[in-house]
Amino acid sequence: MATKAASASIKKASKSTSVFDVLPGWRESLPGLLALIIIAVFAQLPGLAWPITVHHLLEYIDHVLPPIYGKGLFTDLLHFNYVVICLAVGILIRNVVGVPKSWEVGLSYYSVFLHAGIIMLGSQYLLRDMVKLGPVTIVIMVVFVFGSAAFLIFLGRLFKVDDSLTGIMAAGFGMCGVTAVVATAPMVRAKTEQITYAIAVTVSFGIFCMIGLPYVARLFEITQYSFGVISATGVPNSAQVIATGYMLGFESGKVAGFVNIGRIVLIPAGALFIYFFTMTRDVLASEKINIWQTIKEKFPVYVFGFVVVWMANCFHLFPKPAVFAMEKVMIWFFSLSFVGLGLQTRLSDVRKAGIRGAMVGYLAGTIKLVIAIIVIVILMKKGLLG
Repeated sequence: MATKAASASIKKASKSTSVFDVLPGWRESLPGLLALIIIAVFAQLPGLAWPITVHHLLEYIDHVLPPIYGKGLFTDLLHFNYVVICLAVGILIRNVVGVPKSWEVGLSYYSVFLHAGIIMLGSQYLLRDMVKLGPVTIVIMVVFVFGSAAFLIFLGRLFKVDDSLTGIMAAGFGMCGVTAVVATAPMVRAKTEQITYAIAVTVSFGIFCMIGLPYVARLFEITQYSFGVISATGVPNSAQVIATGYMLGFESGKVAGFVNIGRIVLIPAGALFIYFFTMTRDVLASEKINIWQTIKEKFPVYVFGFVVVWMANCFHLFPKPAVFAMEKVMIWFFSLSFVGLGLQTRLSDVRKAGIRGAMVGYLAGTIKLVIAIIVIVILMKKGLLG
């Protein structure tokens, strides 16, 4: 009997460590997943011949309303594409109607759809795209990752913000938002409430970027390539980077996704940089955290999937019809993820972020974004960027 009990406990223990146990079960996730799919279909799921959509409603309104400067309000002036519509519908439902508790578990899968979309994004690049990225873009990315992290650490100390909170805020704004916050938090010994705080600040700042940056790009006639670099440089979170890029166009979305992958690759070096610049000498002397183990556990696995798909496409292992099909599936994944992102975006997060920490984050993020726009526009005018 004891042997059977031990065997059962071993099986139970091995089962609990399975990678599939990390994700919620299908039964409790089903309501949220169905909600994601249904809302995406009624918002605008590209390639699906469904007549009753928000996109078609906006097109109808544009035909009814008199043109503004000869253009439609939603389709031409505001550029309401599938990214904007999916996000806007999700945000409206969350903040006006509300989201049932039964949806919450399934909505957590939005990050899975996002990561799957990023992996398939690799099928849209060839080796010449990496060459096209060029040394200028790579230098911009490295300088802004470490420069913005150092600047935020400086502001945090200037405003007397706690070192742990300053560290994860620097990671969030310097690298790639939530992922970088989670990866750096164990190193700087951030508390749970500090992690939540930092995520709220970076996500809320990213919302403003998604809303405003596409209009700045059109005002200054920024090219899609340059706008993709700006999105990946100035917007904190990966999901918001890609959403912002695609709001201007498909090409800028591709560039934003590609440059953002490079930013994610810098997480290990960036986390170490922040760790040693935020911790005091006494803490460094007594610290027992296994840094490389933490990085290995927290580094986004989907980056490797992107690289594998990209390399396979570079060697032309995918026929053209398959590349075309993967592009469509990628857009579907992104649509689902943007709906999920909207459904999990609480506008009250801006208020919850507080004053001092939010002020440091917004100030650093705004200065970084303004400098990025100025530098990239100058380089674009000089022909050094696309």
